[in-house]
Amino acid sequence: MGKMDIKKGQILHQRYDQVNTVEIILKGGIAIKGGEDISIPAGQGTILGACYQPGEQYYHDYVASEDSIIVTYDYSSEDDLIAVMMSTPSILPIMASANMGLLNRALAVLAGLYEQGCALCADLKADYSEYREVCAGLMIQPERYDEIDALVLPEAPAILSGWQADLCRSYREKDELLRKVYYPADVNFCVGTIMNAAQLAHSVQPRMELAINFIRETKANAADFIREYHMQKAKLDEAKRQEKLGAGSGKLPAIVDALNTILAFAGIDTEVAEAFRRDIRAFMKEPDKSEKSDDMRRIRRNITQNFYAIYEAAFFKSQTMTDIPVEVKMFFLFGFVDEELAGRENTAALYKYAVLWEDDPSGTVLSAYDWLCMIYRGEAQPSKNELDTDWSEYLREQVRTSAMTQEAADALLVDGTAMVRFELSNMIAAANKMTYGNIFSFIPAFYEEAVVRPIEECFASPKRVHEALDKVRAVDYSCFYRQTFKSYPELKINRFDYHVEVLPYIILMPNFGRRGSMWQEIEGRRRTTPAHMVLSVFHSENLDDTILRMCGQFRWEMCKRIQGVHYSDITDPSLTADYGNYLQFYRKNHDLSDDVKEKVKLALRRNSNNYRNVFVADYELFIKNEALGLPRLNKVAREILFRYCTFSRKYREALSLNPQYQPLMERWNVKQGTKDHLLDVFTRKIQTMTDRLPTEVRKEAEFMKM
Repeated sequence: MGKMDIKKGQILHQRYDQVNTVEIILKGGIAIKGGEDISIPAGQGTILGACYQPGEQYYHDYVASEDSIIVTYDYSSEDDLIAVMMSTPSILPIMASANMGLLNRALAVLAGLYEQGCALCADLKADYSEYREVCAGLMIQPERYDEIDALVLPEAPAILSGWQADLCRSYREKDELLRKVYYPADVNFCVGTIMNAAQLAHSVQPRMELAINFIRETKANAADFIREYHMQKAKLDEAKRQEKLGAGSGKLPAIVDALNTILAFAGIDTEVAEAFRRDIRAFMKEPDKSEKSDDMRRIRRNITQNFYAIYEAAFFKSQTMTDIPVEVKMFFLFGFVDEELAGRENTAALYKYAVLWEDDPSGTVLSAYDWLCMIYRGEAQPSKNELDTDWSEYLREQVRTSAMTQEAADALLVDGTAMVRFELSNMIAAANKMTYGNIFSFIPAFYEEAVVRPIEECFASPKRVHEALDKVRAVDYSCFYRQTFKSYPELKINRFDYHVEVLPYIILMPNFGRRGSMWQEIEGRRRTTPAHMVLSVFHSENLDDTILRMCGQFRWEMCKRIQGVHYSDITDPSLTADYGNYLQFYRKNHDLSDDVKEKVKLALRRNSNNYRNVFVADYELFIKNEALGLPRLNKVAREILFRYCTFSRKYREALSLNPQYQPLMERWNVKQGTKDHLLDVFTRKIQTMTDRLPTEVRKEAEFMKM
């Protein structure tokens, strides 16, 4: 005998452990759990283990549902159980009531499992009948599924009917009277009640197991039919919607049963599909979707894990098919999984955006799905992971740690499937959460409560994103230009430096969020490769402002990349070096007044002394205000930004008479004039050697005109 304190969540007994003790719950509660199908609460006074014979194995897990106190006793025979009861005669009435209550709850669970099995059979039969009608509507031959034709209802457990069930029901209904009169009258009444409850509970447990196995086996056997049924039904539903659209009349048929269509398309493992359905239903029932309880954290974690497993399976399935259900397209583009979870109005809007989706002609603004397609086809490289490791570096590390051979790494380097899995589990998963904005309440599935503004106002289509990016490029013309070089051996020219514009990939994450960010400035080590930027496909903040901040981030990080270890070396002038020096030594800067110094101090404090964030904030002011002649920056910051992020010709001409910019413009014009002269001399030299001007020289001339 011994008293034990058990913390909430602690496991007292596990399934298949041997029964050699019994426990009385003095305080708190224990949940008897059988996976996700069974959860039976046991409260104060319950004798745990009484429904087993000594030496048997537990059918279920016993987990503390709250902080609890129990008393444990050795259990080797029925006499031990009787002795336990007789040792605490004062609480025997409570124990009798608690154990009979536990039996009634177990019977209710068994009844629920039986009803679930019957409903499953009825639903499958009904779906099979509808499947034939769907195939007729599509004018195709239906597949034959003998396992559905042969399906019979599970056998009803005898213990759920007859005198035993009636007796248990009476015990439950007359519990108060029994506790006041019957149980206190004689301890033997209590002992008899507990022993009877234990014996009946002993017979209930294997019947639960049979019911659960029936449901699981039936679902597994019907998995092929379920997938086929939902796929064909989705085709017919979409055909009806398209017919309505073509006619231009009436309301479109609503999307129904989207989750089953998505799961059917993905062909995901039955257990994963069931777990995802269950967690989505549980999430929908919660009034506060952002609740931080342990249960909600578990639900969000499970939804996230299974969401990406389903996304991966569906993605690879889509690469083998030309006809993808619209529900699956909505899943790929927006994270949509269920019409009830998303809300009916939002579902209709998502359908419209999925059907009318227009790809970016330039191929630089892409949905997460299209981005994965590019990687799968070998047209783009996977992004860096959160450890700043790209695909090739990751493989080298695997070889270095002996996790794989060099031969395997070489094969995976160009393996589209492996690259997609890397991207999906790293950048896509991380960026999806980051762009959402609140990492603690995030799930990748689209849900109605996350929509904080009208969805039509927030849709970041590729066209809208391009328009926002072009606004920045119109002012900061050189933002995405990189310097590279070309050799012309036939002309005896070893090196010609010129500028080339490399627009970033902007990948639209499938969520309703409020953030955008530059993920990486280049691919691998080549400086002329595109940056990767990420943005919510439904963006609740001002899109222009977000794109502008992303460009500012790019400016800073690209300079760091080019400068390498010298990015803060003032002897090698650069944007990061000059700006970092300005922020570091602003107190000693004679060009700054005391008021301005105080503002710099506050800016540093506001951004946790992060120089990049201070720069990005100033960059926003520079592009939005300073370019229009509205002074918002101090003299030093303005000079640095103008030097490295010079306005395009249109804005320079408009500011040519501005006293704050006139001296800056004059110095810049002198320097630019020198560059123009050198390019002109170089061009003339080449023209003496060849009639055709090299493409790179023409590009540089066009860049200089900007």
